[in-house]
Amino acid sequence: MKKLLLIFFVILSLQLRSQYDYSERCVEAHQLITSLRFDDARLLIAEEKQANPENLIPLLLDNYIDFLTLIVSEDEDVFDSLNKLHYDRLKLLRNGNRNSPWYSTSIAQVNLKWAFSRVKFGEYFTAALEIRKAYFTLRKNEEEYPGFSPDKVGLGLIYALIGTIPDNLQWIASLFSMEGSVEQGRNALLEVLESADENGFPYLYHESLFFITFIDLNLQPDRNSSTELLPLYDGIPADNLMMIFSKSRILMQTGFNDDAIDLLVDYPKGNDYFPFFYLDYLAGLAKLNRLDDDADKYLLRFTVNFKGSNYVKSAYQKLAWFWLVNDDEQKYREYMQKVKLYGDDFTDGDKLALSEAENEELPNICLLKARLLFDGGYYIPADSVLGSAGCALESEKDKIEFPYRKGRIMHALGQHEHALNWYEKTINAGSRQSFYFAANAALQAATIYESAGDLEKAEEYYKKCLRMKNKEYKTSISQKAKAGLNRINEKQKK
Repeated sequence: MKKLLLIFFVILSLQLRSQYDYSERCVEAHQLITSLRFDDARLLIAEEKQANPENLIPLLLDNYIDFLTLIVSEDEDVFDSLNKLHYDRLKLLRNGNRNSPWYSTSIAQVNLKWAFSRVKFGEYFTAALEIRKAYFTLRKNEEEYPGFSPDKVGLGLIYALIGTIPDNLQWIASLFSMEGSVEQGRNALLEVLESADENGFPYLYHESLFFITFIDLNLQPDRNSSTELLPLYDGIPADNLMMIFSKSRILMQTGFNDDAIDLLVDYPKGNDYFPFFYLDYLAGLAKLNRLDDDADKYLLRFTVNFKGSNYVKSAYQKLAWFWLVNDDEQKYREYMQKVKLYGDDFTDGDKLALSEAENEELPNICLLKARLLFDGGYYIPADSVLGSAGCALESEKDKIEFPYRKGRIMHALGQHEHALNWYEKTINAGSRQSFYFAANAALQAATIYESAGDLEKAEEYYKKCLRMKNKEYKTSISQKAKAGLNRINEKQKK
């Protein structure tokens, strides 16, 4: 009898392995996918399917290719053609072995990736339903198989996103009975990152690092803290385009703009790689922040080649700015007309570009140069521009923006008392205006107080930020303020 039971469990073990085997071919294909070398990955996936036809992991890899194809290209025709494949894969995955931890997580992974794809194409309700499915599937699977790393990646991202839902939309999370915080999500991803190799999931290192970078740059109070992630990028293949993207974002947002330019102008291109034209947009942006005379070349490459709609208005706005700071007002106006004609206004940056185009008011060149230099981490040159004799403040907007720019520079230089004074001037001057300066000044002041341990003041300014009437950057600023309040609440509980 014991011998029969042993044989049964051996057979069951082999069956589980054959159905969910992240073989060497699958691991290599996964790495190729994150490098956007889809054709090479497909060859390995095809070999795996032939050698091990019962293995369901290739379905996840196929889905991963489709997901990145849609996220990177934003091609609506491709979205429509791939949508049916997504349902076919789910049917096959539901025929898998329910006794494996992979059974539930594989279904959740497909739903989650398609949810994020749907957001890109405006299918918000279906996306919300799929996120809900993934959330509860992963929570249940985590209870049955504690410590299973693939669950933690999906849950970590969902927790972080739930933690940024503004108060006026909290009914969505309540309706779906979902709970989470930014810190909870980050900690889950950090666990995967630190134990990916020893737990037998080395391919999850890149994914968890990518998502932690996203959280640190977009949802944490001090984006400079993301520089601590840079050593974790050491040893990652130089042709991994997704890692180039996330690392360049860290460099651009933490004062290492020159290093970002070096990374972005030489990223691998050619027939072996799926085209990632957004990297050209980032290269153009980084070069514009340094006031390089060839920044327009990279921005133009993006606008000519990219077939999606996000960041297109922003790219034309940046081209207009390029010509304005180079004293060509006519070309500025030509490109601002293109802002009206092309792309969508879904992202905050695109909304702001359209607002500027419709306003038709010429930006203050002095403040614009200071802004660009600041965004590139060139703080002393930015401050020098603001202090120049030719920096005239003519409009009401200029008079609100000037103290804001001074505050951001003082903040970046670590002169927090001066920064708070300038932020207060910005809030007093602009709290009733639709410009984003006062709202972001309140947000930045809150981060200073939070970092100093003054939670009461931090809470006051996060709430002040959320009460602002700004229309510009409303989504991202509110999201960060909400994340800040969640952190304050967690700290006050301890």
